Amino acid sequence: MANRMPINIPPVPRILDSVRLRDIELPLPAAPDAWHRPDKPQPCTASLKLSYSSATAAAVADNVSLSLDYGKLFRRLEGDIRNMPHQTPSTDYPHHRMVSLDGTQREDMKVSAVGQDPRVTAGIVANCGLGLLDETAAAVRRSENTLPSPAATPADPPIRDDYGHCEVWLNLPKAMLRAEDGLGYRSLTVWGYAADANGVMDPSTRCPVVLEEEFIIGGIRCYCILGVNSHERVEKQAVIISLEFKGPGQLAWGSTVVDTYQAMTRAVAEKVEETSFQTVEALATFVARIVTVDFGNERVTVRVEKPSALAFVQRSGVEVTRSRAFFHGQ
Repeated sequence: MANRMPINIPPVPRILDSVRLRDIELPLPAAPDAWHRPDKPQPCTASLKLSYSSATAAAVADNVSLSLDYGKLFRRLEGDIRNMPHQTPSTDYPHHRMVSLDGTQREDMKVSAVGQDPRVTAGIVANCGLGLLDETAAAVRRSENTLPSPAATPADPPIRDDYGHCEVWLNLPKAMLRAEDGLGYRSLTVWGYAADANGVMDPSTRCPVVLEEEFIIGGIRCYCILGVNSHERVEKQAVIISLEFKGPGQLAWGSTVVDTYQAMTRAVAEKVEETSFQTVEALATFVARIVTVDFGNERVTVRVEKPSALAFVQRSGVEVTRSRAFFHGQ
């Protein structure tokens, strides 16, 4: 961990607007590979929501130069992803400045192999959004004295650069052999500032703060005996398992997920196929124990669904959330 520094997040502006890019096809130069091979190109689908204050001035003046250009955002993102193998090892690259809310950094993210940590890839996406917000706000300030805006009022402020909020979703569909839906990741990154003794935020200390992170492993298809009915005890049926991990950003729990998800998914699939529980609840709890106790994860939400249980229902099942402490207390 790096040295701590107290981080302050600016209040949400009165008017908050957003730019979205959905389902961007990003052929990553390197990413997690189902066969554990490093430096293999992989498909990735990304989405982002960049929230800022605000689009009011652009709407009032009907002037594109006062708005965030999502075309520029895509081109910037495409270029940064293409150059990822050359940029991510550099200590000057923005993701090396990303911190948690308490001001700490994950040193293991800085030394991970290029493309192997989805948190770093999402950091590249978030920094593209926040960087464009910075550039646009600066351009608007430079042009304020030359652009006509007859209808502008204090209630129609131009884009501000002191508040930025970028939510990123990634899906790596080929990251695991035993998970049909692949590996999903979500992060929420905002601008944060260090404050002086009087609580005044210092603009020179601004850094990207990862407030939230979430990992999803979806579509682990297994076949096992499951059910209380006599016909369900005769033959194995398909069971679809999903695992979700969620918590504050840039903390140790996320590194545990990154370090274990492939071996953990394989272990869940193999061990579930040896079971013969009567209830879905028992199976879900069994899976949660594997994930937390055997692989050291702090908390997991397990969803277990049976596609064949009800004729007119696509899937039926349960969802449980369990922590490692839950099992240690038993």
